[in-house]
Amino acid sequence: MLECHGPDISLMVGTYDQARDNPNLSARLITVRMSKLVVTLAQVTCQLHDKEGNLKRMRDIVRKTKGKIVIFPELNLTGYMPRDDLLRHAETIVSPMVRAVVRLAKETKKDIVFGVPMMDERVPGLVYNSCLLATGTGRLFRYDKMYLPSFGPFEEKVFFAEGKEAVVAEGKHAKIGLMICYDMFFPELAKLETLLGAQILVNISAAPTTSRSSFRRVMPGRAVENAIFVAYCNMVGVHGSLVFGGGSTLFGPRGEELARGKDLDEDIVEAEIDLGEIDIARRFRPTVRDTRVEILDEIRSLLRTGKRS
Repeated sequence: MLECHGPDISLMVGTYDQARDNPNLSARLITVRMSKLVVTLAQVTCQLHDKEGNLKRMRDIVRKTKGKIVIFPELNLTGYMPRDDLLRHAETIVSPMVRAVVRLAKETKKDIVFGVPMMDERVPGLVYNSCLLATGTGRLFRYDKMYLPSFGPFEEKVFFAEGKEAVVAEGKHAKIGLMICYDMFFPELAKLETLLGAQILVNISAAPTTSRSSFRRVMPGRAVENAIFVAYCNMVGVHGSLVFGGGSTLFGPRGEELARGKDLDEDIVEAEIDLGEIDIARRFRPTVRDTRVEILDEIRSLLRTGKRS
């Protein structure tokens, strides 16, 4: 069961904005369970091939920051990306590095989201670009990146296998939909994780400066169309020809920007969110209720058969 960090309150509301600003309006009664928590976006430089150093940095940040949910960039444990050393650096769910993060999460009672290449548990030689959630209760969840960019400077399909399914993880402090970088550009994944019960869509990223403007356009859209919190944590630094742009951002369920990190420089971005705002947002703009499954069925039919269903 999710923990709630606050009492029930009743809001007399007319419009969404008025509901937030004036709890004494007399239009209609809405009861919302308030659940406040701090989210930390650890926008850091990750050293290529230096897993021990990157893990030490994670420990320091988790212990020093306020967030109940602490989020790191894509492939932060190894750096983006190890290329020919990928198999040597790939982890398993029982490897010492991964278990160290699980212990850290349980010790601090924080939910930690981080990126690492993960071996296939059954098929030797397959490696995934994975996002892991180590929860404050000692559990571990894994999402394998479904959309692998292979255009321009990106060549992830050369090195990684494609993930097969969406993951909504039951953290200690929230239900978290896990995503990685390019996944952000596919609204069907965000919609599916929302319908699976996510309260926050977390996207860990290693996006270069050339992608910055595109991410800034789509991220608030994902928040609005699902009336959900979106947390985006991007890497900074230089790996090969890629200059990572930073700009980690937290959005509220109306698409409002709650906090944003610096461009290009390391930054620790922290903001308090209230999960109770999701319920309010969905009552005033019911995008989740109004989702039309038959449209999704038609998309599937067109992609599979080239014909409408």
